[in-house]
Order: sequence, then structure tokens, then C-alpha cells
Amino acid sequence: MDLNQAFELLKTHDGITVGADWFQGRSLFGGVTAALMLAKLQHILDKPRRLRSLTVNFIGPVNAAETVHLDARVLRVGKSVVQGEVHLTQDGEVLAVLLASFGEARQSKAVQTASKPAPAWQPPQNLPTQTDLGGLESAFLYYLDLRWSEGAQAFSGAERASFGAYTRFQNQQGDFTLAHLVALADGFPPTPAVLIDGIAPMSSLTWTLELLHEPQNIMMDDFWQYEVHTDYAAEGYGHTEARMRDKSGVLTLISRQTVTVFA
Repeated sequence: MDLNQAFELLKTHDGITVGADWFQGRSLFGGVTAALMLAKLQHILDKPRRLRSLTVNFIGPVNAAETVHLDARVLRVGKSVVQGEVHLTQDGEVLAVLLASFGEARQSKAVQTASKPAPAWQPPQNLPTQTDLGGLESAFLYYLDLRWSEGAQAFSGAERASFGAYTRFQNQQGDFTLAHLVALADGFPPTPAVLIDGIAPMSSLTWTLELLHEPQNIMMDDFWQYEVHTDYAAEGYGHTEARMRDKSGVLTLISRQTVTVFA
């Protein structure tokens, strides 16, 4: 299913089936899981709100070929901050929970807007598109164009779990929205996968996103820079941080994940 079709359907429906093409391993692609929940929450807000951060707990695998149900509610509306929650269920079980914080802009004396410059990578047009992830074939790559620029790839047995790459949508129609950015932010395999020699199962346990800027004038086929490193990996878990920059090199999103590794 086209994601814009899915987001539109959620305006009037609580249940949706996105289809087996969005499988990532044994579950619905995590970025799409979060994007669906965010879109559902946005639909019940009294007006468009500026997202500041969201946190997702991935509780169990979601069957992308079957219907999921989304229950969204606003927890509190303050003078400038709105908090909301979404539960995603399937067969009566809660499989993912999202908490989101929206905040209106205010005058502030705390101002620090400078960030490191964007990495000077080769243009994405000079880099090959991934057809698999370290030998792991994934149906959702039909929709995502991933191009490695630096660092090792998944399941390569590297010593350092970090890499830089470009990402964008392909075979998708319509306008690029914030929910699309959330989906893109989880398009790459968990960074600890780089440390493992050979394909092994792993999944996101918790995921936190911080939005510095709303996407502006972004088309569906515009590339984003994705730069990620692993802070620590041991005892079957990994802790990672990623940054995404838009086509103009503007730092837009910061992502942190706790990953479970079964190898």
C-alpha cells in the first residue's frame, strides 16, 4: 500500500492492512509502524501541531499482511505543549506504543542553533542502490532507496558499528509529510548489525526521535543524509544514535534506539 493512502485512510478508520511488502524480517517495518501511529495521532489533534519528540516501544512483532488497529488519544493540552499516546494492537494484543510531545514555538533566551556541518560525501547519484542488506533480502526495499557512502554494511563483521548513507522513497506517490520522515528514519538495519559476520536476527526495542525542524519543501525523491554510530553494544543489546540532514544539509532529526541482538 502507498503510505499516503494509508495515512489518508486513518482519518476515518482505526484498522488498516498495509500489506506484506512492508515486512522487515518477521514484523512490519518499524518505521512504518511508528509513522502510522503518528499519522493517527495527528488526525485527532484540534489543529496542526509542531512535533518536538516521540518515543516508540516495540513490544511484539506485527504481521504486516493482517489488520492492525490504532487507538489514539490526547493525554493533555497545555498552554504550549500537547501530549498524546497511540496503542497499536493486533488480535487483541498491544504490539507497539507511541508517546508524542508537540510544542508551540515561544520566545526564549536559550538559543543555540549552530550544528556541525553536513558530511562531505560523494553525491548519491554516484553510489549504488542497495538491493539487499548484507545478503538479507527485504521486500520493503522496493519502497526505499538506500545508498551507503561510508562505513561498513550490515552483517559484514566490522570492528566499528557506524556508517553514513543516503535515503529516500521510491515507488511512492503524493506529498512528503512528517510521517514519511519518521518512516525513513528507521529504514536502515540496526547499527550493531555491522559487527556481526553473517545474517542474524535483531529488532528495535525502544526508539526516540527529536525533531529540530519540520521538513520544508521536500519532495518524495529528495535524498536525506543518515549518519549513525553505536555508543555501546554488549549482552545482546545495542545503543545507537543517528542524525538526519535534508537536501540542504540542515540537521532535522536526531534518533536514538535500543536494539535487541540475538547473536
